[in-house]
Amino acid sequence: MPSRPGRTAAGFTLMEMLVTLMLVSFATMLMFQMLGSYRIANDRVREQAGSIDRRALFQAWFRDSVQGLYAAPNLTFVGAPDRFAATTLNPLYAPAGRPTPIEWRLRTSSDGLPEVVYVEAGLERWSLPLKGARAATFAYYAEDWRQLDTWPPNRGKVQPGALPALVALVREAADGERPVLAAVLGPLEPPRRLYGEEEYE
Repeated sequence: MPSRPGRTAAGFTLMEMLVTLMLVSFATMLMFQMLGSYRIANDRVREQAGSIDRRALFQAWFRDSVQGLYAAPNLTFVGAPDRFAATTLNPLYAPAGRPTPIEWRLRTSSDGLPEVVYVEAGLERWSLPLKGARAATFAYYAEDWRQLDTWPPNRGKVQPGALPALVALVREAADGERPVLAAVLGPLEPPRRLYGEEEYE
């Protein structure tokens, strides 16, 4: 009788298994590299987005608090190049519409960069480094658009308790000055009484 041909065993040879393992390891390595690159890029985007959000939020808060400045006979606005103190109807923490004393300050952070500080009702609420700025200062504009370093101005007739028409935070960067401007929306001068209980003008 003729002998039967031998059956070949089903499955992978050792060489095929080695090649398959090498391909899987290369694919896994590439996948981890791509995931690492994605994670780094995602972290950078989130950091930049967070920084942009914080800057936009700070600018909105600064404008809101300045727009709500309140003029009254017993309240004063005092401004210097590194700070100003006033009373606003748009505080960040107290209920809106309640006259609240606030102060915006500039100081140097631990890394030598300027940072802005917000104080409300005598308590420091938060601070924000002004990234990209070498220096920063406040400026004040009168109704005739004169720029002043201090308020009230040393020269010129200004009623006691009067407010500037505009407050600016000027950041000095490598590519020039970057001001954040905020206009006072309310009356710039406190109401006056002429005779006793006469109505306000």
